[in-house]
Amino acid sequence: MPFLKPRKVSVTDTKFEKCKRNGWRKSIFSASWPLKSCYIGDWKNDKKDGKGFQLSGTKWLYKGDWWNGYRHGYGMLGKVLESKEIWKCYIGDWVKGKKQGFGGSWYIDGSYYEGNFWQNNRHGFGRMWYGNGDFYQGMWKMDLHHGDGMLVKANGNRYEGYFFHGKKQGRGIYYHINTGQIQEGCWDNDVCVVGTMEDLYWRQSAHHSTFYPIPENKLLDSGDIIARRENEVIGSQARD
Repeated sequence: MPFLKPRKVSVTDTKFEKCKRNGWRKSIFSASWPLKSCYIGDWKNDKKDGKGFQLSGTKWLYKGDWWNGYRHGYGMLGKVLESKEIWKCYIGDWVKGKKQGFGGSWYIDGSYYEGNFWQNNRHGFGRMWYGNGDFYQGMWKMDLHHGDGMLVKANGNRYEGYFFHGKKQGRGIYYHINTGQIQEGCWDNDVCVVGTMEDLYWRQSAHHSTFYPIPENKLLDSGDIIARRENEVIGSQARD
């Protein structure tokens, strides 16, 4: 009976295995000046794995957890500006190189988001403070308002209800804080298609209160609608 001989590993493979980076290392990926890209941190089998710090050639800076070469775990992403200051862009959870989980994100226009992410998109429950003064709290889907939520405008007006792909859709309530009224009904593509309008008890203290009482709504037939549109056209032509 022949004896089994152990398989020999080539010298090249042995040297290759010994050359793999493991443990804490400092690596420079470009020898040109100024420095374009570098990484300082832990390695495992020649891949970033553990804690590390990376500065890319496009001046993006990441500091945090790595796994199998990906940003994975918890970390901070920032941008090095021309003034040498670091603009913090995102801090939170990562999964295989993408924002996923809970985190906070800062935007160029001054907006700030805090909540859940999925595949680099705002997805799930979150809050957004917009640079123009608006505020949104509720559900998100692929970076858009989607589901139950509350949108507060910079002037104080507030909508509470359902959103679909970033627009008011379905049943909701709109508080006209500047006029002292409340509007409740059904919305379609950001427009209230059917609903009721009532005065709030503090209407007279509103900044731009409406005439009281609210004029009665009347159902117009097709002839009245056509006549009204003709009068609007004539009036606009006369102003021009």
